[in-house]
Amino acid sequence: MYSDFNQPFNMEKFIYAFIHLGLPLLLLIEFIVRRSTTKAGLIVRSLLYFLILIFLFQWGQWAIVGSYYLRYVVLLFAVMILIWGYKRSKIIRTHKSKTTWKNVLIVISGIMVVFLIYMNISALLGKSYPAGGVELEFPLKNGDYYISSGGSKKIINNHMRSFPNAQEFAVDINKLGRLKGVSKHLLSSKREDHHIFGDTVYCPCDGEIISTKSDIRDNEAGSMDVRSEDGTGNFVEIKCDQDVIVFIPHLKMNSIMVSDNTRVPTGKPLGLVGLSGFTQEPHLHLQAARYKTDSTLVGIPIIFKGRTLSRNDLFKN
Repeated sequence: MYSDFNQPFNMEKFIYAFIHLGLPLLLLIEFIVRRSTTKAGLIVRSLLYFLILIFLFQWGQWAIVGSYYLRYVVLLFAVMILIWGYKRSKIIRTHKSKTTWKNVLIVISGIMVVFLIYMNISALLGKSYPAGGVELEFPLKNGDYYISSGGSKKIINNHMRSFPNAQEFAVDINKLGRLKGVSKHLLSSKREDHHIFGDTVYCPCDGEIISTKSDIRDNEAGSMDVRSEDGTGNFVEIKCDQDVIVFIPHLKMNSIMVSDNTRVPTGKPLGLVGLSGFTQEPHLHLQAARYKTDSTLVGIPIIFKGRTLSRNDLFKN
């Protein structure tokens, strides 16, 4: 995994990569270099940095910024901080003089520790799903796949809202390369560099094609020059025999292989993964929903081979 310097510089991607890769290293260096003069300060600081790194381990989209395995480097940094902090605490003697400013910093850090505990617990709970999901066939074949967004909490699933909606519990799927990254080049701005772009999407259930669209051009990676009415891009919508509506947007232009109002079996090719509509990077978005008694379409969890997938989960098919 390396950077292609012939591509235009993308500040947004650079900042995102820095949060994942630069911030953990800076935290580790700062913790090792700067000495705490009180045990209370050292304990709070150790917990703060540890919880920041654990949150990055859970929240980060590691395969997008280089390699899935990088998250374990961050986990190692978190453990190192705990061990280093414990060893230092054994040699710190309590100082009688404490400045007001140091006490304020300890209090502020303590508040941040409480907040980060909440965020970490929320991310962890987001990996569990409520009952009432639907079993579907995984819609991609012959590869290692990575869930970049998914779960039952907003912190790890970009599709969750504070109100019921059809996108609840949707998952975003990426294909991984040899180094367990989603693209050939770090910070890639070319859609063709993404391993999933152009992959065949297969029908995840027996059912009927409700509607399709195939005439929306694909974006360049990092760009969304799309009219609001074309936000879903090219798509396939299926009414599965389980009385579930499955929606697959952002497909490649002119790649749809099925027609409206026709029966389709599980495993039939539907189209190709693209970059159409409101999306900046190639991926497969998959959502399933059921109609409530008031005719509202509400998302439900998706189960693949007995598994509900969430951010940073891997799936081989």
